Amino acid sequence: KPVLIMQGSCDLQVNVERDFGGYKKLLDGRENVEFKLYEGLNHCFVPAIYDDISKATKEFSTERHIGDDVIYDIAEWILSR
Repeated sequence: KPVLIMQGSCDLQVNVERDFGGYKKLLDGRENVEFKLYEGLNHCFVPAIYDDISKATKEFSTERHIGDDVIYDIAEWILSR
């Protein structure tokens, strides 16, 4: 099955090095797996405001929209299957 693994570089809930990096190390080189890391985005794939998990309520209560690049990448990945 095809797999798309995506993460924002400023995700406070899922660690980039440990989690994203762990999946990349485990699955890298497989033809059915693609990885996307989005610089400056948080767990919801919107621009990060804070770098402190204690401010998560403020982070996620501020209205923002998922970037076109994220939506485009998901659509392209689906359509290429």
